[in-house]
Amino acid sequence: METIDFRNMTITIVGLGMEGGSYAIAAKNYLKPKKLFAIDINEDVLIAAEKLKVIDQGFVNPVVPLQASDLVILCVYPSDVIRFVRDNMTYFKSGAVLTDAAGVKRKIVDDLSNIIREDIDFVPGHPMAGNEFKGFLYADKKIFEGNSYLITPTSKNKQQSLSLIESMALKFGCSKIYITDPDTHDTKIAYASQLMHLIASSIVNCDSYTDDMKNFVGGSFRSATRVANINPDLWTDAFFENKDKLLEQIDYFMSNITLVKSALIHHDKKVLHTFFEKSYHKSNSHDDL
Repeated sequence: METIDFRNMTITIVGLGMEGGSYAIAAKNYLKPKKLFAIDINEDVLIAAEKLKVIDQGFVNPVVPLQASDLVILCVYPSDVIRFVRDNMTYFKSGAVLTDAAGVKRKIVDDLSNIIREDIDFVPGHPMAGNEFKGFLYADKKIFEGNSYLITPTSKNKQQSLSLIESMALKFGCSKIYITDPDTHDTKIAYASQLMHLIASSIVNCDSYTDDMKNFVGGSFRSATRVANINPDLWTDAFFENKDKLLEQIDYFMSNITLVKSALIHHDKKVLHTFFEKSYHKSNSHDDL
């Protein structure tokens, strides 16, 4: 893969929440660009990031940084990625590479492919990184370390642009780059990420979740419910942007719950034992997950 030198580049992060802040800190430390800008609607966050020297300058109005930026990283909600690019299309620097960090891909790729200028390149990306917290104060460059970075290229992407995003991810400490298509991405994410957040939230929202629960739980409960500490705005947006794929996964999950419920009602130990035996063998065959 081509080695990319970021030191002569101007980079702009759009959205300085937990994820955007993590990108900014990682870029400052590992890419060392000539200039690092951020765009956010919250001026206080931008001031804080400037004082902490995470960014060189923050902007509420996107015109100036976009006109100067070689790389623009969109760290906003999935529906806002489309809106931001569309509303600011005339301001992007000719030759700029755009990428995103959104957890769903089909709608973003489809919508932007129809409106993106010929002289800029949008490379859809998604780091399998993050934490359960919301806001810039929880930004951490370490969230990328050891995790995969997913890219869903389009037919319009230049190889140099793909190499740029791959190089950035590897410099951030990601363990591997995984190339896939938007449909596969959204199907897998519905199962591996969105369904897990739904299950965790459902457990916590049960009436059984009482103040004294801490006296009865162990590591399995804490692991299963950690991601219930959720950003409601982000995940509501993400669920609706990928609702067809998530509904499929909910149906698969509910069929398993129904099977277990029926086995218990009918005192069918063989069915329940087979169910657990199947999960035991499948989980042991994927120890590298």
